[in-house]
Formats: sequence, structure tokens, C-alpha cells
Amino acid sequence: MTQLSAVASAVLYGIADFSGGLASRMTSPWTVTAWSQLFGLPLLCLGLLVVSAPSISASDLAFGAMGGLFGLIGIVALYAALAAGTMSIVSPVTGALSAMLPVAWGLSSGESIAPLQWIGIAIAITSVVMIASDRSDARLSSSVIVLSLVASLGFAAFFIALSQTSPDAGMWPLAASRIVTVPVAFALAATMGVASVPAGRSLKIVTVAGNGDMAANIAILIALQRGPLGINSVLVSLYPAVTVIAAMVVLGERPTSVQRVGIVLALCAAVALSV
Repeated sequence: MTQLSAVASAVLYGIADFSGGLASRMTSPWTVTAWSQLFGLPLLCLGLLVVSAPSISASDLAFGAMGGLFGLIGIVALYAALAAGTMSIVSPVTGALSAMLPVAWGLSSGESIAPLQWIGIAIAITSVVMIASDRSDARLSSSVIVLSLVASLGFAAFFIALSQTSPDAGMWPLAASRIVTVPVAFALAATMGVASVPAGRSLKIVTVAGNGDMAANIAILIALQRGPLGINSVLVSLYPAVTVIAAMVVLGERPTSVQRVGIVLALCAAVALSV
């Protein structure tokens, strides 16, 4: 059951990330992040009403807030990378890397890793090297690679933090997360002079990104509270498949031959890690 929730979150994250990256090509990533965080609140309120929370501890709220800050860093970095780089390249790199740290954390906590999953980790590392080393893609700059790395670390820390919360806390860790991230995101956006509400088409896209991200957060929180961190975090890393397909269909992106092999390996690695 938790695996299905993790897969659902992967689909939702893929949609949200493509939408957020697309909107970030029209306006600042900080604008997109701040308003998408705000637009996801109604869905969170619905989750708070539907999912029971018999016991909420201070640690649940603390881990939720901590995870929110890491997630905020990850989202801003990812949106900036998706806006500046090729989406079908950035997304698999981020997805593969964000799965590794939770797997390592799960191992240190007593979770076991099957031989096929170790193979998946090796494939993931190989895929990242192949994708990032082909500089024939002018949009794959060093800054884009760094942003992808920062995003993957932020998401990995977000997943680890959520996995430390109790199922009895319901959706309240996410509430603690947004209590922190919404004002921080708007404060930083205001400091940069980009806090105004998006206009026109970008407003619709940011709305999709915000609701998709919150729905994905709800799904992965349920999975991480009730299931193994390593497996579920890797299942979430399948989200680049959705982003890649959307980028190819909507934006007409065409990776180079070397990068195509790397993308396929990254997706294969995510599948191997989830078995």
C-alpha cells in the first residue's frame, strides 16, 4: 500500500516539477516557489480534515518544519535548474541523486538493500556521469549541474525528515512545514523584488505546480510514515519519467545520443532500486 502511495507521489511530483520549471522560464523561480507554496494550502487544509491525527508530538512538528526548509531549498534550486537547463536532462539527474542519501540513511537505520538495488545505485551514478559529462548540450552548464545537486540534496533531506514523523501525526508535519516555508519564501522573494503575483498563463501554471506539489507531499508523507524510507524514496525518484515525457511532448526537447543513454540508465536505476 505504501508503495502505491509513493508511485502516486512520483507522478504528481513529475507534473508539479514540469509546471514549476516551465513557469520559471516566464518569471523568477522565487516567484514561482513562493506562490506555489501558498496555492497548495487549501489542499493541505483538506488533508488535515480528512486524515486523522490522534497524537501530535513536538518532534513531529519539528521534523516537519525542518523538512520544509530543506524542501524549499530543493524546490528553488530545481526550478532554477529546470528553467536554465534542459528539463529532460536535469530531472533524471536530480531524481537519481535524491534517492541515494535516503537509501544510505535507511541502511544506517537497519533497513536492508538487495543485490539488485546495489546494482541500481551503481547504474544511477553511471547515468549521472554520462548525462553531465556531455557538454555538447549548451544548456547543461556547470551552474545547472550544481543547482541539480543542491536540489537533490534538499529533496533527500526532506524525505528523511518526513520519515521521522509518526503516522499518528497525520498531515500536521506538512502544516508545520508550510508555516515555515510560506513566509520564508515570500520574504526572500520580496527582498529580491519578485514577490508580485504571477500574471496570465504563468499564474495558471504556478497553480498547477502548487497543487501538484502538495498532493505529492501528502502521498509521500503517508508512504514514509508507514513504510520503509529507502524503497519509498527511490520509488518517488521515478518522477523524472513524467517530467521527461512532458518536456519532450510540450517543449520538443531532444537530448543528445549520450544523454539519451544516460537518461534511460537513470530511469532503469530508479526501477532497480525499487524492486
